Amino acid sequence: MEEYDEQQVLETAWKFLRCNTTGTLRFGDHLHEVSYVFGNDGAMIIPAMVAMLQPQSLVMYVPEYGEDCMEMHVTLEQFSETGDDGVYVDRWQMYHGEPPDVQWAKVTIDAARFHGMFIDGDGLQRENEIAVDEPLLCIQLNGDIAEIVSACKQIANVEVETPVVVGVDQLGVDVRARFGIVRLESDAPLTNIGEVLTFMKQIP
Repeated sequence: MEEYDEQQVLETAWKFLRCNTTGTLRFGDHLHEVSYVFGNDGAMIIPAMVAMLQPQSLVMYVPEYGEDCMEMHVTLEQFSETGDDGVYVDRWQMYHGEPPDVQWAKVTIDAARFHGMFIDGDGLQRENEIAVDEPLLCIQLNGDIAEIVSACKQIANVEVETPVVVGVDQLGVDVRARFGIVRLESDAPLTNIGEVLTFMKQIP
């Protein structure tokens, strides 16, 4: 029997969560589709209906409710789009466009279940280790659209006509396409600008 490796399960779950940007939130008897982003401080951000912000039990399924989904018990904390927290709203809109709901919430992951194993939520919300380089990387990468198109094809096997790099972290690169977000996942951690640029220069 394969030995249970808690750290390996946590790392796999974190990568899975980071590779997705959509989920289904269950509150009461309702299921509501949501799109999320992670702030560079590790905060998970969603637009929220007022009804979702009431004190209640909340479960979020990623990428959607189904047999192989990640199931997370979560808590929502409402915040204002004005002031310092406005950076979260800007990031969400860069990824997903105009929000369907007018309220905003930070999502705290209390606990998760993934492939039948339970995981503490703290390990699923991590800081972006290359956040300081992210703005420059987005500018540099978006200066060569052909390279992004090629990387999407070679890494994710997805054809994208008008790609825009919207995020970079130690696990990969997020590219906005007309149909949603394409995740370009790196096998090895990305720790600096040079490693990201090399990663994106995929040879056909």
